[in-house]
Amino acid sequence: MNTSRVKLTITLDGTILSKAKIIADQKHIPLSRLIENFLQFVIDPYVYCFKCGERFNSSDAKICVKCSWMICPKCGACGCGLPEETVAAVFHMRRVYEDLLAGKVKK
Repeated sequence: MNTSRVKLTITLDGTILSKAKIIADQKHIPLSRLIENFLQFVIDPYVYCFKCGERFNSSDAKICVKCSWMICPKCGACGCGLPEETVAAVFHMRRVYEDLLAGKVKK
């Protein structure tokens, strides 16, 4: 893997950048690391199994033909058999995740 660093110039909404700098400073995280982490996640997205906690690559996951959820490669869990409230909660959290990746999350 190439570990050389390159300079990036981007244009952002000034208000968003100002607020992000404050939050990043409070968390002691450089903005460049936040951007790099997000881009790495876009390239190689992962999720955690709701049952066993195993981290796995979402783009490589098999999909359950019954419930359309990703199947955990470690324990085989999917959405089948979960209570309706749990399925709804996970569905809405996934919407946040997808909106974030698509750039739809706005205040």
